[in-house]
Amino acid sequence: MKINAIIIGAGRSGTTTLYKYLENHPEVCFSDIKEIHYFSVEELYKRGKEYYHSFWKHCREEKIKVAADTYLLIDKKAPQRIADYNPEMKIIIILRNPVERAWSSFRYALNNGYISNNKSFIQSIQEEEFHIGHSDITVQNNLCNLWQSKYFEHISYWSEFFPRNNILILKTSDLKNNTKVLLNQLSTFLNSENFNIEDTEIIANTSAEVKSKVLQQFLLNRNNSLRVALRKILPNKIKQRILHSKLPGKLSSVNRKETSYLPISEADRKYITELLRKDKERLEKVFGVNL
Repeated sequence: MKINAIIIGAGRSGTTTLYKYLENHPEVCFSDIKEIHYFSVEELYKRGKEYYHSFWKHCREEKIKVAADTYLLIDKKAPQRIADYNPEMKIIIILRNPVERAWSSFRYALNNGYISNNKSFIQSIQEEEFHIGHSDITVQNNLCNLWQSKYFEHISYWSEFFPRNNILILKTSDLKNNTKVLLNQLSTFLNSENFNIEDTEIIANTSAEVKSKVLQQFLLNRNNSLRVALRKILPNKIKQRILHSKLPGKLSSVNRKETSYLPISEADRKYITELLRKDKERLEKVFGVNL
């Protein structure tokens, strides 16, 4: 039972909405929780394929088994691991305007307690180089908001491990404004029946802030000190039950309240746009994706 398709990001670009459409497709079986950081987190990867496959035990006759992990787009170890696991894996990427994605990621990090409120967007970007070179993938995902938006750099790296026809690049703007066209692209890529969405619109992960940053850090941050301590003492069976129950995600939802993110300032937008300009131009030239 090999997983044959995986959403690798980009984070804050509509991956949850895409997941929900896939979850409702009759030929698709998604893992029983949305994101499994198996290929990206060393501790989980060492548990082996049996651990990974345990998240698809509910699958029956569905021919397409899909995973998601938004850490993967920026991960340098994962492409080889996935190629070794399944060289025919279909890689799904969805991209948002890189400046808007970086800003949304920064605001998410602030609201969820990864970045202190007294740190500016520019300050956080200036610290990214250290994390890229010295921090693990979890910290990079939480703190490297600009780097995650350098799509050409990351997709080029993935292209060294998978042929172009095994990589589908979608756009967040199409998911919102041309949903049926995008889902037809996806069904063709997966060699599946078309999505039967009628007039149903799925919207996930609306802008929100947390009620308790302490609770949210415990629920979402793998590096949270209390979570690290519990992982050492809890038996694997209990950890598995908690994970498969989706309890952390349910508690995280209860801990959220809808809000609207502050817009990016024009000064910050200009600064970030210039930093991303070359990567954006190369993305369009090489991969034909204009954001």
